[in-house]
Amino acid sequence: MQKGNFTITLKQLMFVVVFLLLGSATGLWITGQGAGLVTGLLTLFSSESTAIYQASDNGFNRESYPDIEWEALLPENEKALIGRQATEPSTSSEIPLHEQVFQSIQRTFDSNYQQALVSTNTVSALNNTPVSLNGFIVPVEANAEREITAFFVVPYFGACIHYPPPPPNQIVFINLGSMGLSSIDIQQAYTFSGVLTTGLYEDPQGTSAYILDAVHIAKYGGKNAQGSFHLEGALAN
Repeated sequence: MQKGNFTITLKQLMFVVVFLLLGSATGLWITGQGAGLVTGLLTLFSSESTAIYQASDNGFNRESYPDIEWEALLPENEKALIGRQATEPSTSSEIPLHEQVFQSIQRTFDSNYQQALVSTNTVSALNNTPVSLNGFIVPVEANAEREITAFFVVPYFGACIHYPPPPPNQIVFINLGSMGLSSIDIQQAYTFSGVLTTGLYEDPQGTSAYILDAVHIAKYGGKNAQGSFHLEGALAN
């Protein structure tokens, strides 16, 4: 860009733009309006860079796939039995050990609770619903290149491997077809976006009551990136 003897290079112009954006962001932060902007920018730049799968080259709109919690997959009557314990990890630490043991023994003889542990009941309102769900991968099928083509999504690391499987309505099955995942970490949490449907899939490692037609999979960067999205003991007892 040149006018008279004044010349601005593209690099200098980009520097000015970045400087103005940083100045605006600082102003918003000082006035208490910057948190949303920073969060939005982090989401914009991190979600795509950490993606390990995308079904289409036409782009991915994260806002079209609202977040849901694992508790949302449970019918209301089953939430009363295991949902609250399963989604509040701090609960057990506030209960004395002897009381936890007593509650565990009670659940052993509670037929309703035991039925909930193997329940295939689903929430009909979620059928054919776009969602995003955070969880861990349990491989089910692989191709000749050792890429994972089908897998379960579970709410805590070790489910179906080191620990008993969660109830079927707390397991989601994903089949990517011929396009597999080559470099996954089963200890790493991921965010799975796609259209959720109800339907059984049975495998020696477990049974799922939900199926997700995945359109986007990315590494999850929140506080539960390694651990669980609910209290695994509440479902393992």
